[in-house]
Amino acid sequence: MVLLWVLAATVMAQQRPWRIGVLGGVNYIHLENYGKGYYSDFEPKPGYTFGAFFRYTWGGFLNYSLEPGLQFTESRTEVDLLYITDCLVTIKSIDLPVSFKLGLKLSKIFRPYITGTVYASYVVGSYGSFWEVLDVDHTQPGWHFNRFYCGLAAGMGFDLWKFQVDGRYRWNLNRINSDDYKALRQMGLELTLAFLF
Repeated sequence: MVLLWVLAATVMAQQRPWRIGVLGGVNYIHLENYGKGYYSDFEPKPGYTFGAFFRYTWGGFLNYSLEPGLQFTESRTEVDLLYITDCLVTIKSIDLPVSFKLGLKLSKIFRPYITGTVYASYVVGSYGSFWEVLDVDHTQPGWHFNRFYCGLAAGMGFDLWKFQVDGRYRWNLNRINSDDYKALRQMGLELTLAFLF
């Protein structure tokens, strides 16, 4: 009886168009400066990501998914300035990504896809010696740190049974700060593994 119930629940889960998932992973999202400002070398360091999402899928062999989510991201960058080296900066943010996925159902348990994402983020914490060099304590007039930003991401991945492996590259559309760096933005690779309920 128990075996029959488990089998029925599995079949119903496979036929259901919506799923809920939890994810975790590593990222190499880092600061980069494109524009006028001090010379710097920005090097990504590994950070982490975790969160949850809701996915709705429709279609047959060629199928589509809409996937809004909520996640926490910690990213790290090592910055070498002209006369100062090994300046570290860590940025913690809450992200609201909405992904659209185009997939191919190659079997009952395997589905590769490509994905495009728009997201909004809010910086909940930021620290490191890099900010100290840039006078984050507001002693210089005109310091600005933008905590709200939005961006785009593109990537690919696959579903395998109840697991989802996803890789995407993220770009911020607006700068985070500052007066010294005229186009300081975050960008980088994000790799996640999710479990679907």
